[in-house]
Amino acid sequence: MMNETYVAEQATGCVGSGDYRSWAAKQGFDRLEVVDWTSSAGDWTFMVSRDGECWFPMYQENRWPRPGFDRKIDESEGYYGTFEEACAEFCGRYS
Repeated sequence: MMNETYVAEQATGCVGSGDYRSWAAKQGFDRLEVVDWTSSAGDWTFMVSRDGECWFPMYQENRWPRPGFDRKIDESEGYYGTFEEACAEFCGRYS
């Protein structure tokens, strides 16, 4: 089975694009689910959680022309429930 980081970096051609999981863990979030990773530049959206009940959006943006990615977690408002429930509420607000 291929490593998730390797797959992400191969898909985008952007070294470091697959490092999102370890970055979230360093911020204290041990749960991470992908919301949208369709951008070939690596501009992706995730939901992260510490307890599996309260989820926060996490954003990854390509720093072109500088190397690497900017990442941020928006803890201003949590979304509650399972990942699927939290994601539906989050996506419903921004669709």
